[in-house]
Amino acid sequence: MTGETSGDVGPVLTIDLPADPARLAGTRDRLRAWLHAQGVGDWDVDTVIIATGEACANAIEHGYRFAPEGITSLRAELRGDRLEIEVRDHGGWRPADGDDTGDRGRGRLIMARVMDEATIVGTPEGTCVRLVKHLTRDVSGPAVPQPSEDQL
Repeated sequence: MTGETSGDVGPVLTIDLPADPARLAGTRDRLRAWLHAQGVGDWDVDTVIIATGEACANAIEHGYRFAPEGITSLRAELRGDRLEIEVRDHGGWRPADGDDTGDRGRGRLIMARVMDEATIVGTPEGTCVRLVKHLTRDVSGPAVPQPSEDQL
Protein backbone atom coordinates (compact mmCIF):
# COMPACT_ATOMS: atom_id res chain seq x y z
CA MET A 1 0.00 0.00 0.00
CA THR A 2 1.28 3.43 -0.83
CA GLY A 3 0.11 6.96 -0.32
CA GLU A 4 1.07 10.51 -0.96
CA THR A 5 -0.14 13.40 1.13
CA SER A 6 0.77 16.96 1.70
CA GLY A 7 -0.08 19.26 4.54
CA ASP A 8 1.64 20.94 7.45
CA VAL A 9 4.34 18.29 7.60
CA GLY A 10 5.29 18.63 3.92
CA PRO A 11 4.88 16.22 1.03
CA VAL A 12 5.07 12.57 2.10
CA LEU A 13 5.55 9.37 0.15
CA THR A 14 4.97 5.96 1.71
CA ILE A 15 5.70 2.62 0.10
CA ASP A 16 5.25 -0.86 1.54
CA LEU A 17 7.82 -3.12 -0.09
CA PRO A 18 7.58 -6.93 0.01
CA ALA A 19 10.84 -8.70 0.88
CA ASP A 20 11.53 -9.55 -2.75
CA PRO A 21 14.70 -8.14 -4.34
CA ALA A 22 12.90 -8.00 -7.70
CA ARG A 23 10.73 -5.20 -6.27
CA LEU A 24 13.68 -2.90 -5.48
CA ALA A 25 13.95 -1.39 -8.97
CA GLY A 26 10.29 -0.39 -9.03
CA THR A 27 10.60 1.14 -5.57
CA ARG A 28 13.63 3.16 -6.63
CA ASP A 29 11.75 4.32 -9.75
CA ARG A 30 8.75 5.46 -7.68
CA LEU A 31 10.96 7.31 -5.21
CA ARG A 32 12.90 8.93 -8.06
CA ALA A 33 9.67 10.10 -9.76
CA TRP A 34 8.32 11.49 -6.46
CA LEU A 35 11.56 13.36 -5.75
CA HIS A 36 11.57 14.88 -9.24
CA ALA A 37 7.91 15.88 -8.82
CA GLN A 38 8.95 17.74 -5.65
CA GLY A 39 11.60 19.69 -7.56
CA VAL A 40 14.60 17.83 -6.16
CA GLY A 41 17.65 18.14 -8.41
CA ASP A 42 19.30 15.23 -10.17
CA TRP A 43 22.43 15.23 -7.99
CA ASP A 44 20.42 14.91 -4.77
CA VAL A 45 18.02 12.39 -6.33
CA ASP A 46 20.89 10.13 -7.32
CA THR A 47 22.50 10.18 -3.87
CA VAL A 48 19.17 9.62 -2.11
CA ILE A 49 18.37 6.68 -4.40
CA ILE A 50 21.75 5.08 -3.63
CA ALA A 51 21.32 5.33 0.14
CA THR A 52 17.64 4.37 0.20
CA GLY A 53 18.26 1.44 -2.13
CA GLU A 54 20.95 0.17 0.26
CA ALA A 55 18.62 0.49 3.24
CA CYS A 56 15.79 -1.35 1.48
CA ALA A 57 18.08 -4.11 0.17
CA ASN A 58 19.51 -4.62 3.67
CA ALA A 59 16.01 -4.90 5.15
CA ILE A 60 15.06 -7.53 2.59
CA GLU A 61 18.24 -9.54 2.95
CA HIS A 62 19.09 -9.20 6.62
CA GLY A 63 15.78 -8.34 8.26
CA TYR A 64 13.63 -10.88 6.46
CA ARG A 65 16.21 -13.14 4.83
CA PHE A 66 14.20 -12.90 1.59
CA ALA A 67 10.97 -14.21 3.20
CA PRO A 68 8.30 -12.87 0.81
CA GLU A 69 5.75 -12.24 3.57
CA GLY A 70 8.05 -9.64 5.13
CA ILE A 71 7.15 -6.01 4.45
CA THR A 72 9.58 -3.12 4.56
CA SER A 73 8.05 0.33 4.98
CA LEU A 74 9.63 3.32 3.28
CA ARG A 75 8.53 6.82 4.24
CA ALA A 76 9.95 9.96 2.66
CA GLU A 77 9.04 13.44 3.86
CA LEU A 78 10.17 16.74 2.42
CA ARG A 79 10.37 19.74 4.76
CA GLY A 80 11.70 22.68 2.78
CA ASP A 81 15.24 21.73 1.80
CA ARG A 82 15.41 18.82 4.29
CA LEU A 83 14.48 15.34 3.10
CA GLU A 84 13.88 12.72 5.79
CA ILE A 85 13.59 9.04 4.91
CA GLU A 86 12.82 6.10 7.16
CA VAL A 87 13.12 2.47 6.12
CA ARG A 88 11.64 0.03 8.64
CA ASP A 89 11.44 -3.71 8.83
CA HIS A 90 10.03 -5.98 11.51
CA GLY A 91 12.48 -8.79 10.90
CA GLY A 92 15.41 -10.03 12.92
CA TRP A 93 18.30 -7.76 13.82
CA ARG A 94 21.72 -8.95 12.70
CA PRO A 95 24.55 -7.29 14.60
CA ALA A 96 27.71 -6.45 12.68
CA ASP A 97 30.00 -9.46 12.53
CA GLY A 98 33.17 -7.36 12.50
CA ASP A 99 34.40 -8.83 9.20
CA ASP A 100 34.65 -5.81 6.91
CA THR A 101 37.42 -7.31 4.79
CA GLY A 102 35.14 -9.02 2.25
CA ASP A 103 33.34 -7.63 -0.77
CA ARG A 104 30.20 -6.98 1.26
CA GLY A 105 29.20 -4.98 4.30
CA ARG A 106 29.66 -1.50 2.91
CA GLY A 107 26.02 -0.42 2.98
CA ARG A 108 26.33 1.54 6.21
CA LEU A 109 29.42 3.33 4.95
CA ILE A 110 27.72 4.20 1.66
CA MET A 111 24.64 5.58 3.43
CA ALA A 112 26.78 7.64 5.81
CA ARG A 113 28.90 9.07 3.01
CA VAL A 114 26.14 10.17 0.64
CA MET A 115 23.63 11.42 3.21
CA ASP A 116 23.97 14.17 5.81
CA GLU A 117 22.67 11.84 8.53
CA ALA A 118 22.36 8.06 8.56
CA THR A 119 21.20 6.32 11.72
CA ILE A 120 20.48 2.63 12.14
CA VAL A 121 18.63 1.36 15.18
CA GLY A 122 18.24 -2.38 15.47
CA THR A 123 16.23 -4.25 18.06
CA PRO A 124 14.82 -7.79 18.26
CA GLU A 125 11.57 -6.27 16.90
CA GLY A 126 13.17 -4.92 13.74
CA THR A 127 15.35 -2.21 12.31
CA CYS A 128 14.80 1.45 11.47
CA VAL A 129 17.17 3.26 9.14
CA ARG A 130 16.77 7.05 9.24
CA LEU A 131 18.37 9.06 6.44
CA VAL A 132 18.50 12.85 6.15
CA LYS A 133 19.64 14.90 3.16
CA HIS A 134 19.88 18.69 3.03
CA LEU A 135 18.94 19.35 -0.58
CA THR A 136 20.85 21.66 -2.87
CA ARG A 137 17.96 22.13 -5.32
CA ASP A 138 20.64 22.32 -8.02
CA VAL A 139 20.14 19.92 -10.93
CA SER A 140 23.77 20.23 -12.05
CA GLY A 141 25.32 18.81 -8.89
CA PRO A 142 27.26 20.38 -6.07
CA ALA A 143 28.53 23.89 -6.53
CA VAL A 144 32.00 24.13 -8.00
CA PRO A 145 33.92 27.20 -6.86
CA GLN A 146 34.77 29.48 -9.76
CA PRO A 147 38.18 31.14 -9.86
CA SER A 148 38.23 34.86 -9.20
CA GLU A 149 39.58 37.30 -11.80
CA ASP A 150 42.90 37.60 -9.99
CA GLN A 151 43.32 33.80 -9.96
CA LEU A 152 43.06 33.54 -13.74
